[in-house]
Amino acid sequence: MYFNKRTHLLSYSIMISSLVRLGGALAEGVIRRILNSDVSLAPDMLDVALWRVQVAMSVVEIVCIALIFLYFSKKLFSYRDKIDADDQEELGRLQKEYLGEHLSSLSSHEIGHLLQMWAVILIGAEFIYCVTSAIYRKFIINLMLLAVSGGQYTSFVSVYNMTHGFKYLEMITAIVFGITMTGILLEDRRLKIAALIITVIFLLSFGVFQMQTISFSGKDVGIVWVSVIFHLTETIGLFALSVYLSKHYRGL
Repeated sequence: MYFNKRTHLLSYSIMISSLVRLGGALAEGVIRRILNSDVSLAPDMLDVALWRVQVAMSVVEIVCIALIFLYFSKKLFSYRDKIDADDQEELGRLQKEYLGEHLSSLSSHEIGHLLQMWAVILIGAEFIYCVTSAIYRKFIINLMLLAVSGGQYTSFVSVYNMTHGFKYLEMITAIVFGITMTGILLEDRRLKIAALIITVIFLLSFGVFQMQTISFSGKDVGIVWVSVIFHLTETIGLFALSVYLSKHYRGL
């Protein structure tokens, strides 16, 4: 069976999730400014207070996104349960024949599959990201202790920049996979190309771009480009995806 073209479940769930991530990032940024870490040479991730804030924000985001997808999934099932399972396929054929463009671009079952896939990506991958971030933080702590004791802080900065991409690799892979699979299901070449562009830019920032330092409010801030690309993808990128789906496809 098919939903009405004005019923947007997938795009709205991705849109609200991206706004939750964006709000979390802004809140974390404000808290960082308030705490005003005294660690001048070390990365912010080594500051215990900032690390606890990051973990807390990740937990809040996971819970909020889980509730978002649970809400939209229950909404989808409530629509489908109004029709007997045995009659849904026949109803779908009749809807396509008589209603045409007034229906969603995908069937309710296909939308349900995409909802499940994006829930796994945005909830499961975020959980794995939290675990790998904790492991990466321990690695950086040990590396910095070794570098400082040996007087090789410049080498530490270089290694930190080169390895930082591993922290985001799993999450960016999951997002690119989600965009690609959505593009395949919708037969949308633009989504596939967008996934390819994100992959290329991420790999360039991972392996080619060097960390840059800028002065901000009297403090030197190191910019790791792989981190910038990742956070733009998971916030602005996902929001843009949700808008694209809602504008170009009926009932998504």
